[in-house]
Amino acid sequence: MPSGTATATTSPPAPLTGLGTISYSVHLVHPVLPAAIDGTVGRRRQDSLVHEVAFLAVLLPLCVLTHRYVEAPAQTSGRRLAHHPGDQVSKSTVSSSDTGNDWQVRT
Repeated sequence: MPSGTATATTSPPAPLTGLGTISYSVHLVHPVLPAAIDGTVGRRRQDSLVHEVAFLAVLLPLCVLTHRYVEAPAQTSGRRLAHHPGDQVSKSTVSSSDTGNDWQVRT
């Protein structure tokens, strides 16, 4: 059996699927969290495994919340706006005059 067919018929593990769902929130929040920690508690000179685990223990639930209450509603609103048939913009062409300085939009 070729290696690619085994993954095509099985679904990825649930924790990896969940991490993929919140990955954009992780991308946005992970630099903000250390800045907030530095501004409140302060940073230690050396990181340890305990600090890394604590960072992830705060980061991942925070990203679940930002995905649920910020990212997902924004995606829903974006889809609603994109598929609203009454608000479609007419196609326009842009051309310049002979001098190249004056732009006009023709609809």
